[in-house]
Amino acid sequence: MMENKVLVYNGESVAITVVAEGNPVTVIQPGEFVELVGPLWGFNSDAFYVLEDGEWYAKHEGCYTGADLEIYNGK
Repeated sequence: MMENKVLVYNGESVAITVVAEGNPVTVIQPGEFVELVGPLWGFNSDAFYVLEDGEWYAKHEGCYTGADLEIYNGK
């Protein structure tokens, strides 16, 4: 069984720490991309979330960067 690879973009001006099931805890620098492995079933859940304080959300469609997922802080 092949694992899905998901390209994630940090759309904020601060580094974020992403916890995603099946991946090491990953720091994504501002405006940078990282590739995570495995299915990401939902943002802001036990399977995938950002450690920093904020109102984090993920954009899945219409990503202007070409990423599969863009992360932003709604705060």
